[in-house]
Amino acid sequence: MNTRKNQLRSLFGGVPAEEANKAADQNEPAPAAEPHKRATSGAVKAMGLSLSSLSQEVEDARRLRESLSRGEQIVELDPAVIEGSPFSDRLSDGPTHDESFEDLMQSIADHGQQVPVLVRPHSEPVKAGQGIFQIAYGHRRVLAARALGRTVRAVIRSLDDAELVVAQGKENAERRALSFIERALFSKTLIDHGFDRATIQAALAVHKSEMSRLIGVAEMIPIQVAHAIGPAPKTGRPRWMALGELIANPRIRHWANEEITDQAFRDTADSDQRFQRVFDRLTSALQSTSVAPDAAVVIRAADGAAIGELAQSARGARLTIPISAGRRFADYVAEQLPTLHEAFKAAQQSGSASETTGDAKKVKP
Repeated sequence: MNTRKNQLRSLFGGVPAEEANKAADQNEPAPAAEPHKRATSGAVKAMGLSLSSLSQEVEDARRLRESLSRGEQIVELDPAVIEGSPFSDRLSDGPTHDESFEDLMQSIADHGQQVPVLVRPHSEPVKAGQGIFQIAYGHRRVLAARALGRTVRAVIRSLDDAELVVAQGKENAERRALSFIERALFSKTLIDHGFDRATIQAALAVHKSEMSRLIGVAEMIPIQVAHAIGPAPKTGRPRWMALGELIANPRIRHWANEEITDQAFRDTADSDQRFQRVFDRLTSALQSTSVAPDAAVVIRAADGAAIGELAQSARGARLTIPISAGRRFADYVAEQLPTLHEAFKAAQQSGSASETTGDAKKVKP
């Protein structure tokens, strides 16, 4: 044990292994390490990358051992017979929105596909009979092998939909993690396909409250906007929520569609920059005169006298009641608002609520 410790000390402390081991044999303390210069930041970074790579290789080996221990065999499949998961979880597609995809391709080209992907027989019996498979995890490796013209090393396992999405989510957590918006859209996809919340939480490794936040954001962002922007890995929940609130404004939401079809937007390769372009476009539109509040509408009584002014904007509505309408009229309107609101909700539920402001002449002092 002392010998091993001294060998480690010799590796990191500058003491020759022979001296350290000799001291251990004689039951003497190892000589002190000579002072040495601290490693440069570049060397530290390189060591960190090496340790990270080693950790991934250990994880890959563990996965391989687990597959073999279950008696599963690794087979070679033509990428043409492999389809993606029926539950999309990524906004990247090969090199599109995936800066590390080229590195993955180069690694497979140089060293081969070290870790097999997991597939299942296709969920449609006809396709399963034709030897078509669906990916549980390993989408990027399949795309890389397809681009390189290579076969795919795969493990075939019978999985139901719930088992597939849990395996898919676990792989995402251990490899290139999904960005916030990818996780949000994945959670909504699973909800839309009828999965129970416990399964979705297991697939995404999130608590109930976090899953609710993910689904909330996914419902705010139009799918075409999310796909145009891409994963935006540096953009978190607060920014996506802010964008969702801008898009919810009916007066400016069309600017989002105009921005994502603009050539300059499409020429922007960085996904986070694409997000910023859309956000800036909508923020600018909100502040411009083209979306200024509507002119106030005068509300008149049956005799034609002005009893109020209603001004609406993207942020809400403002009702101004002049003194000429009666000194206590404003108080009276305020007292009646809860009753009017309940009547409005009841009318909405019955499907008879009008989307207009109604006939102002029906309001009597």
